[in-house]
Amino acid sequence: MTDSLGELRAALAGVGEQLGEALGYAATARDRLSDALGLLTALDGQHSEPLVPPELRRAGDELDRGLRLISSGAAVVADIGTRL
Repeated sequence: MTDSLGELRAALAGVGEQLGEALGYAATARDRLSDALGLLTALDGQHSEPLVPPELRRAGDELDRGLRLISSGAAVVADIGTRL
């Protein structure tokens, strides 16, 4: 039983690390997307057609949603690890 519990804790620790990395990557992507959106929005007034495609705004919304899901998953994994 101890070996199984140790293996489970190790697996949860690995998952927690991977979720932490995913959260970092998604946050970086969100920041860069936000920067791009800001630049395009600033340039938008200088052009006759909009430079910001609707998909870019939706991508930001989806990244925000993904960040919330990853964060929630990391919290659940940490909680399970704590209870073991």
